[in-house]
Amino acid sequence: MRKSDVTNEKMKPCPEPFDFFDGDSVQPFFRVLLFGLLIAVGQTCAAADEKASVREAGGSKVLGWFDSVYMQVGMGTHWGDSDDYQSTPVLVGVEGSHDDRHLVGVSLFNNSFDQFSQYFYYGYKWRLPFISESVQFKLTGGLIHGYVDEYEDKLAYNHNGWAPVLIPSLGWKRDKLGVDLAILGNSGVMLLIGYDIWNR
Repeated sequence: MRKSDVTNEKMKPCPEPFDFFDGDSVQPFFRVLLFGLLIAVGQTCAAADEKASVREAGGSKVLGWFDSVYMQVGMGTHWGDSDDYQSTPVLVGVEGSHDDRHLVGVSLFNNSFDQFSQYFYYGYKWRLPFISESVQFKLTGGLIHGYVDEYEDKLAYNHNGWAPVLIPSLGWKRDKLGVDLAILGNSGVMLLIGYDIWNR
């Protein structure tokens, strides 16, 4: 080996710190999980501070509209197979609830085409006591961002990666723990497991 080759090998630059987040360096599952953990840590710390503030304020609604904050994780499956599918959707999300009915949330996930995506939504929850006090039906609607390039037409009315969607789900929730099955149109379903990380 020539001396110049040894010198060049020693002089190779170190990778940039943010190269870790490059899509070629890390699987979508770990990207989504990382974002979810960051949200969970931040939300838990904020919830603890807010709860202390509520006590100090004599029960005033420091968090305003929200009565509880719910974190959920999920994994999806497709109705059928397609050569376009490149990954199994994995999701983490945070959802605020008011009056145990109104919902506002954000979810981060990798879509079926291995693209990092986000869902921003408002929703409504109905309890189904004629089945069980723990059974619930949710309907959420909002905007999904992330279906781009050659997969932009996979969502109707998609414009520059943004598309409106409606997502129904049927689930069970008792105390702080919940399980939901969300219907993702003609693409598939997603099983979601969640837990209340803060309650007023």
